[in-house]
Amino acid sequence: MSEHQGAITREGEVYRSPDRAVEYLVVDAPEPGHARQVAERLWWARIPLPMELNHINVWLMDDGDGWTLVDTGMAETVCRAAWDTLEAQYLEHRPLRRIFVTHDHPDHMGLAKWLAARHDAAVWMNELTHAAVAEYVAETPTRRAERITGFLRAHGLQVGAGGAPTAPPGPQEAWLIGVPPLARACADGDELQGAGRSWRMIETDGHCRGHLCLYDADGEVLVSGDQVLPTISPNVSVIARRPDDDPLRAFLASLDRLEHCAEGTLVLPSHGRPFRGLHRRLAAVCSHHHQQLDLLRSACREPHTACELLPTLFGRTLRGFHRFLALGEAVAHLNYLWHRGELTRSADEHGVLRFAAA
Repeated sequence: MSEHQGAITREGEVYRSPDRAVEYLVVDAPEPGHARQVAERLWWARIPLPMELNHINVWLMDDGDGWTLVDTGMAETVCRAAWDTLEAQYLEHRPLRRIFVTHDHPDHMGLAKWLAARHDAAVWMNELTHAAVAEYVAETPTRRAERITGFLRAHGLQVGAGGAPTAPPGPQEAWLIGVPPLARACADGDELQGAGRSWRMIETDGHCRGHLCLYDADGEVLVSGDQVLPTISPNVSVIARRPDDDPLRAFLASLDRLEHCAEGTLVLPSHGRPFRGLHRRLAAVCSHHHQQLDLLRSACREPHTACELLPTLFGRTLRGFHRFLALGEAVAHLNYLWHRGELTRSADEHGVLRFAAA
């Protein structure tokens, strides 16, 4: 069992770095609807989330006559209320001019369309991100449930009459208000000028296709989105729409890309507190995933479904949406070994997939 095991959240498995691996910025977290300055012309605000992972950090860049915002929160009432307070206190005379979206998950872009309309702000995001949101919105709930149910059953998870646990409880409109207009399609290596800084976009796939971090090399600041978090690993899952993908390979490669950031970089994550110690944190996250891979190498000396391997990886009973997330993580690790030729994958007469040592 991995020494890092803990509770599953929406963003993945809780596990802390070894002691002193990260050094937190000495500043209290802002209350909902308020902001704190964390660096010159950079402000930290928190939007509450009505789930186990109870907040998302959003970042405001002071551009003089207005603000650039990084990420938005979900389209939940509690998130809108926080924005009402933020607007009254910080945005009344200097509105949002631009909204940068790190990736397409609802806690990061659920209010992008709403905020863009309120402030006449330009929305910047990766083209893959924008297309993924449009595809999600266009799909009917029935078709989505059928596809996800088929994926879960293929990996040995029996789905009851209630259907697939496709999301945390709550209607879709409580997560995401449609597709925002795309003012700028962003890509790896592009630059954004904000807060008097030049930010380079770094594409870091694995948690989500088209995930973008922002790095200010001169100021040594990284807006990391979900790619690097101080106490949890971002969820790295195979999804039903792309069942044969290898997102863990992409995620580990993305960690390597961030090794080029300066040793003393200030990391501004989407969850948790700002910190320094990027390289040590990258090493801890990488080590965790390789531990999980070693567990699967040992367990798959006999054929197993991904569902049968959940206790091996997580060491406890998982229920509801946590089990859904854990299964996606398990398949991601199994697909990594399958694509490398270390495991074989075979289907029985019912289409149930099992993995075994090659």
